[in-house]
This record gives sequence, structure tokens and C-alpha cells, in this order.
Amino acid sequence: MSSKLPLTIPIGCNETPTSYASRLAAINCVSARLLGQDFLFSFQSIVNGEHNEIRRVAELGGVAATPLIEHAVVKTEDGFLLRGQQLTKATIRRARVVACPFCLTEDVHNTGLPASLAVHGRSEWQVASIRTCRLHNSSLVTFAEFLQPGTLHDFSRNVAPLVSDISKMKKEAVPRKPSGLETYMLDRLDGHAPHPFLDNLPFYAAAWTTEIVGAVMEFGKKVKLDALTDDQRQRAGQVGFEFMRDGGTGLEHCMSELKRDHSYNKGRASSDGPQAVYGKLYMTFAQGLQGPHYDPVREVMREHILSNFALGPDDEVFGKPVGTRRLHSIRTAAKTYNMHQKRLRKLVLAECGEQHSGKADRDILFGPDMAERIYLRESSLMTLKSTETYLNAPRPLASLMSDAGVIRRHAVGDGTADRYLKSELDQLLAALYAKAVPVSETRPGMFSVPEAARRANCTVVEIIRLIRDGILEKVEHIAGRKSGVLDLIVSSAEVRERTRLPELAGVLPLEAAKLLRTNQDVVKKLIKLGAIDTITQHHPAKRNLTTVVPLAEIERFKHQHISLFALARERCIGLPKLKRWLQSQGVKPAFDGDVGATFYRRSELK
Repeated sequence: MSSKLPLTIPIGCNETPTSYASRLAAINCVSARLLGQDFLFSFQSIVNGEHNEIRRVAELGGVAATPLIEHAVVKTEDGFLLRGQQLTKATIRRARVVACPFCLTEDVHNTGLPASLAVHGRSEWQVASIRTCRLHNSSLVTFAEFLQPGTLHDFSRNVAPLVSDISKMKKEAVPRKPSGLETYMLDRLDGHAPHPFLDNLPFYAAAWTTEIVGAVMEFGKKVKLDALTDDQRQRAGQVGFEFMRDGGTGLEHCMSELKRDHSYNKGRASSDGPQAVYGKLYMTFAQGLQGPHYDPVREVMREHILSNFALGPDDEVFGKPVGTRRLHSIRTAAKTYNMHQKRLRKLVLAECGEQHSGKADRDILFGPDMAERIYLRESSLMTLKSTETYLNAPRPLASLMSDAGVIRRHAVGDGTADRYLKSELDQLLAALYAKAVPVSETRPGMFSVPEAARRANCTVVEIIRLIRDGILEKVEHIAGRKSGVLDLIVSSAEVRERTRLPELAGVLPLEAAKLLRTNQDVVKKLIKLGAIDTITQHHPAKRNLTTVVPLAEIERFKHQHISLFALARERCIGLPKLKRWLQSQGVKPAFDGDVGATFYRRSELK
């Protein structure tokens, strides 16, 4: 005997299996739970989205099971799944029935069935954050709520009292377009995923995050989320999506606006922190929304906070220690280095610029490197003159070392000469003498740094860099004399080898003349005419700018041209006779003017 019921009903568009089971039961004049008892299936299993039970109901109704399974709300270990999207108990509608009265009207008109049997529930109406019908640009209306356990999920029984006067329900609907969040969620249910950041979050997390961002931006950072109406939450979804559609960048933009508009209470440090600045946005993700699914959101917020607040190793953001400090404020740096706050402010403004002069101390942010540098500069500063004496590097050597970056100059404000840190000078001297061997007297071939520079045709700064970097092997100093740069002794031969520039990428004009079997004057004239291309390069030893002829250019010229002298020897003909014969053949010299020799194009001699 067929298991199909005598009275059946077709499946509606996007209909959930609970709605279909309820309608199938209603057309057979029983409740959904009684229908299950009579035909040995569990209505609760249908509610939980169990596929085998859904197939049983489909068999009873004589319809395909696939559409019902597709729109089933499937219970999982940690929540629910709807069309592949993850939901939680708080983000799904269970004890409340909402619907679009215009969709239900169309159900009645399209089926010809009684209203209580024609109307059916759509799967998207199960999602708590979807509050608007995209087809009719109308808000969803509540048909039943605070349902008792015996009537939960029985769609037809729950809406039956109101569908008889559906025009009244239409009046309750508010004309409006779906918010950006609602449109995104509907698209995502349909398999479209155009927003990578939100798409990588679980469905419910993307919705919650967007609504929280919108609620804070629209209703203030002290907003009570539970007190918002459906219309207010729908508005929050629109505002929030305007930020979150850009992913992490949009979330950071939202946080920047909150920080910009935050009002600080003078003298209260507690008003400076992320909790005070971001309010409910921060606290919701710090305490309310736990679990790893929200970690991508927290990570964006944490990164933004660490990049905009002067937080140190003793602070925490979302329960994680800050670790390495990224920023100081005037207040935190003064406390860390035990410096007077007003003095520190002047020094920081001297480096950061007067554009920050109107800001409060808490809002002037700078890196820990800068704070350390200011502190060291204040505690250990040397003028250029004292640096010359300290390094035993008389003028202009210290200035040359400073210009070359071997020693760092530090600005201390407008109208004040740069200073040098003693600690950095000590580091340089330690590096210079790290490999220096004490000797009793200067050996042959060893010279002071300035003399070695003169002999090797290089700069003193180059030799200092070679010594500092440990490249020179032969470094000495007279025993008992270790006071600075001038006491160092190096090998001029090794310096010459280490400072030699790259070899020439070709030959000099004189060598080019030999390869072309002509003289240097002819080559120079050919170069001047542009017949031979050259490059300019520093001589590896002399270091002067030198004109170089690439070997490939010489080969090109020889391949394309031949001198009258070479052609006469090649053909065993006298020069005058060959020249007259070429003239009679209309072959002209390759170059106009006197270049000191006559050349012909080989292509014209064939």
C-alpha cells in the first residue's frame, strides 16, 4: 500500500520542512505532532532537520524531499545550520513566528487553497537578523510569539488565527528596503560571498558583529543592545554594514571615528583606555561574545588599539598581554623614564612638529625608540667639538663621519645644534678596536688611517667603515695608545684591495684603437661623432670618471665598418687605386668630415 496520504499539499517556495509538515497535518485536520504519532515519525526530528524523517514526511505528502532538506534548520552539536550557514540559539527564531503578509497574500492567490493551508513559512524568516522582505520591501510582521511547547514550530496552527484577516497584518508592515546586512545575509544564504572578511566569519558572527558596530555608531557607545526594538536593530544593521562591507578596514574606520569623537574627563586616566573610548563595542567582544569564531574581529580591533593607544607590557587587550610596547604618550614616557612631563613635551614637539602643539599629552603618540632616544640624549649628549676630542678625530674628520652616517647626529630642537650620544660613540670605538693588535712600533706597509687613505686613493670614512665592520684583517695600534681614530694603523695595500672599485666594463679609447687597428685620435673622433657608443665609469684604482668603450661595441663597429687601410690589405690593392675604384662604384665613406681615417660600411661593399 502506498504511504502517500489521500490529502496532500504542494511545497512552497523556500519552505521549511516544519512548515510543510504543519500544512500537511492541517489539511488532514490534525496537528503536526499528532500526524507524526499516527504515521510513526517524530515532529521534533523534523524540527531538528534530520534528513530521514524529512524524507518520510515528503513521502507522505508525495513531494520531493530535496527542497525540504535544503531549507531545513539542522541542529548540530554547537548550534544550527541553515543552507550551509551556521546559526546559534540566540540568532534563530524558535518561539516567535514572523512573516511577510504580502508573501502570504500571494500564497493564497497562487494556490487557491484556504488561507490557513495556502500560507507557508520561508527558511530565511528563521534568521533573527532578517527583518525585512526583499521581494516586497516590507518589514516582517509578528504573527505569534511566546509559544507554548505544544505549539512550537507548528506554522499553520500558529498563523491560522491571523491569516483570515491578512489585510490587517499588511497595515502593520512598515515599507522599507532591506538593510545592507539583510541583503548580505540573504545573498549569503543563496551562495553569494562578495565580502571576504565577513564571509570568513560564521553566519551568526557576521550578523552579530555588524549589528553591534551599527548599534554603537547609531545609538551611542553606551547602547543597551537588549533594549533595541526590531526596527532599531534593522537600522543598526544598515549602519554597521556600511562599515563592515569593507572588512577590517571598515572596522578600523569605525573605531577611528569613535576615538575622534570621544570626550575625555580631565584628570581621569580611566577615561583614556579602550573600554572608555569604544564602550559597548569593546566590552561586547571582551566579555560578551566569547569563543574563537569572533577572534578575527578581536584581532582587527586589537591591532587598531595597539596602533592608537600608549599601552605597555603591563596592559591587556581582550585578555592578552600587550607584550612589546608600540607607542608612548607624553604621560607614559614621562612616567617610564622619570622625566618632567612639561620638559618631555617640549622635546617631543621639537621632533614631531608644532602641528601637535594643540593636543593633550595623552594624544601625542610616538614610538618607544623615540622615547629612548630622547631619554639617552638628555642623559648623555656631546657637541661636535667634544666628539672630535673624544674620538681623536680632528676637524673635519668628525664632520665627515657624521655626514656619512658613521656617527649619528640627533636633533634636539629648532635653533639648537645637533648632538651625539656618548653611548653610540663608545660602541663605535669598541668596534674599531675589536680586532686591533697592540704593537711596539709601526711596521713597514702599515700607516695611520689618513695616510693609508691618501696612499690607497680612498676616503678616511671608507677605511673607518672597513675597520668597524671587521673587514680589514691587518689592524694595529701602538701599545698603550688607544684613544681614537688617529691611533689606528692599517695596511695601505689591504685598504687599496678592499676599496678598489668594480673593473671597467670595457676598454679605454687607447686600447680600443689597438683593437680597431687605428690610432687613439681616430677613436676619439669616432666617439665624438657618435659612431662608437661609450659609457662613463669610475676608474677602479684612480676613481676618476673615465670614458669606456664596451667590447661588444667594438665588435659591432668592426662588423659594420672597415677602414680603407684594412680593406686594401684584405684585397691586396693599393690605397689610391682602391679609393678611386670605390668612388667610381659610387661607394662613399661612412662618415662625413675628417676623422683621421676613411671607413666604409661593409653592407655597401657586397
